Amino acid sequence: MPPRVALVEPYWDFWERSAPFDLRADRAALGQEVRRALDVEWVAPEEADAVLVLQTMATPPAWTLPELGALPVVVWAAHRRGGSLGDGFDHGAITTEGATVGAPMLTSLLVRAGRAFEIVLGGIDDPGAQAEVAAALAAACAAHRLGRARIGRVGRPLDGYDCVDTDDALLRRATGIELVAIEPAELRELYLAVGEDRVRDLEHDTRAAYDVEIEGDGLERSLRAACALDDLVARHRLAAGALNCHVPEIRFGEEIGITPCFALGRSTTSGVPWTCVGDVLTAIAMLAGKLLGGAAQYHELEAVDYDTGELVLASSGEFDLALAPAVRPRLIANDWFAGDPRRGACACFSTPAGPATLIGFAQVGDCYRLIAAEGELTGRAFPATGTANGGFRFAAGLGGWTAWCRAGASHHSSATPGALGPRIEALGRFLGVEAVSV
Repeated sequence: MPPRVALVEPYWDFWERSAPFDLRADRAALGQEVRRALDVEWVAPEEADAVLVLQTMATPPAWTLPELGALPVVVWAAHRRGGSLGDGFDHGAITTEGATVGAPMLTSLLVRAGRAFEIVLGGIDDPGAQAEVAAALAAACAAHRLGRARIGRVGRPLDGYDCVDTDDALLRRATGIELVAIEPAELRELYLAVGEDRVRDLEHDTRAAYDVEIEGDGLERSLRAACALDDLVARHRLAAGALNCHVPEIRFGEEIGITPCFALGRSTTSGVPWTCVGDVLTAIAMLAGKLLGGAAQYHELEAVDYDTGELVLASSGEFDLALAPAVRPRLIANDWFAGDPRRGACACFSTPAGPATLIGFAQVGDCYRLIAAEGELTGRAFPATGTANGGFRFAAGLGGWTAWCRAGASHHSSATPGALGPRIEALGRFLGVEAVSV
């Protein structure tokens, strides 16, 4: 989904006569140029996730504030063109090029009110400025959606796994994120209610998208569990979820009877990310990754190759096909659970090379912290892991891993394509939590 943005164009007629042209028409034309230049969905404020203030001149800031509502704000101190100023710079030019006057008039009031904002200075025709504005809007919209998210909590985390858990009320007060408590029995009930036609339709789609190497009961249960998870997401209007499948109602019962890793990965791929073992903190990190980078691979950094500085990135069956869109995955039996009476399906594929960012979300005292670690997916494959896999190298080398731990990251995190450190930091400012890059 592209960012949904409302454009606010402050205007003041106080110095109109100093401009050598129709100033109002000129500002309107600038607004149209911005609408064409940015790849966002322009909407009314009541439908928006963020506001872009196109500040091109001095205007009374108190007039602008009511138009911002409670949305995240990006201010573009914008000029028609970049480049040098001529010797004839005069009163009219001060009026028409007064973005550097008008912008601080507004931002000073935003700071006074304690409101987060991002600000960009640059010409409307400058690709660099356009990219900065687009990145700031992506972070603003992601923060708005994240702060309103409903994240399913299916069961409680594994015993002793305090590192993946947090207090529901504390999280809601600090971020606005709502954890929705769901009993594992509800997923089982939905599983039993899935009709045969839906399973067959999903099987058809799955065989078209994967090289299917698992058949029989394990595949059938995996497909049915995926349909049930779709229904759970729709019933509770979830943006993400954390599930502990290691309970009698799911893995250890006759029904569902498997680990539903295929269901979690399929939902993550489609835009609603899921973690396992009840990891609500990483569910938040994954949702941030999906909103900012389009992919969010739930993983552990399993081991280190000291010769190359790479860490093995893999999971116990969870996946996001968006991490490797050009790769045709295998769908295989999940050998992590080879000792179970039945094995469910999971995807096996290796990530292509390219820049990437690990994203973590940690509780620090009674507050929260977003953690970003930029680096690269090296293109190295570890297919014998039997799950989504790849090599990751921190931009800071192995010292990046120790800094990652010092920042509070746990053993699970989200791997997202792209160098997203600045966007994560901006998202944190908008969300009202600390954000650090390591």
